[in-house]
Amino acid sequence: MAGIEAAQRIPELTTTELTISADGSAAMPAPPAGQPADSEIADLVSLKEASLTDFLDVDTLQDIQDSLASVAQVSACIRDARGQPLTQPTVSDRFQARSAAIAAAQRDRGPDSLNQPFSAPIMVAGMRLGSISMEPHLHHRIDAARADELSTRFNIKPAHAQELLELCASEAALQRSAGIQFLQLLASAISRLCEQEMQLRRRIVELSTLFHISTITAEARGLAQTLDRVTQSVAQAMGAKACSLRLLDDQRDELVIKSVYNLSDAYLRKGPILVDKSGVDREALAGKVVQIVDMTTDPRIAYPEDARREGIASVLCTSLSYQGHPIGVIRVYTATPKTFTSFEVRLLQSIANQAAAAIENARLQEEAIEKVRLQRQVQIAAEVQRRMIPGRAPSIRGFDIAALYVPCFELGGDFYDFIEFGPQSLGIAVADIVGKGLPASILMASARASIRAYASDIYDLDEVISRVNKAIVADTQSGEFVTLWYGTLELKSRRLTYAVAGHDPALLLRDGTIRELGSGGMVLGIDPNEKYGKHILDIKKGDCILIYTDGLTDAMNFNGESFGRTRLREAYLRFADLPAEQICRQLVWETRRFVGLNSRVDDTTLVVIKAVE
Repeated sequence: MAGIEAAQRIPELTTTELTISADGSAAMPAPPAGQPADSEIADLVSLKEASLTDFLDVDTLQDIQDSLASVAQVSACIRDARGQPLTQPTVSDRFQARSAAIAAAQRDRGPDSLNQPFSAPIMVAGMRLGSISMEPHLHHRIDAARADELSTRFNIKPAHAQELLELCASEAALQRSAGIQFLQLLASAISRLCEQEMQLRRRIVELSTLFHISTITAEARGLAQTLDRVTQSVAQAMGAKACSLRLLDDQRDELVIKSVYNLSDAYLRKGPILVDKSGVDREALAGKVVQIVDMTTDPRIAYPEDARREGIASVLCTSLSYQGHPIGVIRVYTATPKTFTSFEVRLLQSIANQAAAAIENARLQEEAIEKVRLQRQVQIAAEVQRRMIPGRAPSIRGFDIAALYVPCFELGGDFYDFIEFGPQSLGIAVADIVGKGLPASILMASARASIRAYASDIYDLDEVISRVNKAIVADTQSGEFVTLWYGTLELKSRRLTYAVAGHDPALLLRDGTIRELGSGGMVLGIDPNEKYGKHILDIKKGDCILIYTDGLTDAMNFNGESFGRTRLREAYLRFADLPAEQICRQLVWETRRFVGLNSRVDDTTLVVIKAVE
């Protein structure tokens, strides 16, 4: 009780108050006028929104205050930046109880316990880094010889001398208990500083590693080089034996190896990593960080014997996620069994997040490069296709012939062609290939080549169409077909012989009346045994023939209405007196005006033949 009573009297031992402020400065009362205050420590802190309790809790501040008050025999108080007390002005019950317990322990150990040294360990992350110790300079012994010596020397009664020695011993025990608490507090503070320094160094290592990986991945060209640099950098940064990176193939439910560092080909050929068969990877793809100390015994490892032969013992695995979607996993391997620290786990997670972004950027870059390459190929194909279509219609005496081709995309499926069979005969072909883009353009080239090949050798149109049909059937797959209007014009007799294969009938305008020019057989490319008939028309002066593809009539506006055959006939009648080229352009303009801002969905081809003499 003497120790507790003495501790309770500490605030009353002096009238001098020492204030420790939230900015870290310690100051006595204000100096005399004209003498500047010491602000050296205060100048070190410039955090405007920070509070002292952001760095030290109130219990720790109270312990510092109580230990200071007990050891220095002063009244102490710790205040915040506004001057408000953070600690209690009196010694806390916790401090008093510890002081009493330490004093009691010393009494139990005997009178010589005050003369023995005391040591407090400095611990960081469960490891002892050192200690801080203290040894007393005063020796307080309570024995009869000491009391007799004091009684004789100062001429006092032996009983009074004994009481004086006991009082000194009690005060010494109290001061020692306060000193022990302060020593423990200092050791704890040093431990926290070391812990903070360790965390800071780890953070510096983490940021440096991330910066290094960011730099090398930014310099990498292509996905493969990016992945190789990631695996090598991760293994080196974490001091691991090896590293592997697998990307997820959703279609096969498999993690496909894309990059490895320091793993043998034999280990990589051990077998596929299927997600539904690999517990480690399932957990990682679910967002967990999985670590296995011994790969040879853990049941989640699919190939333990291969791991033993490879000389890898432990593995740390986490997912590569981009915008919340897992795209793969990254694994780090060690040669000896190891429990990975929380710092290493966080480091791998940070690297994985950055690597996932780098991988997606590399993918996008490769896709952009591939897109440019394909676009260039499409441009070349479009140039080739344009060369297949005649630049202008032939100039023939007695006839005004014009043609116009408007593709929906850069590559189209429509085409028209003029085939000259000497000075007295002209072949005319208009075709529409099902589909659009590159497949349609390839089929268009095949159909054009077949028509030209057979038309040059065979005069009968029905036989020409039949052979072209068989060739297209052999070259196409299910769902691919061609509509064709093909005719030959005898210039001297003005006789037009034509055949139709699934194509819209041509429109003959004669004496102000429009009529359709016959029908035909099935589209080309379906039935190799299909038979096609032919029709004959004797052309008169003033006749006008319009051959077109369905892109003209199927043009649709925002209301879902198609241009249709009725509007086509009306426009055809209005522009019939114009030259053939202007008729083509005016009909296309009418469809554009009807469609408005709605996008076109099909190619458009027109051929106009007018008999002017």
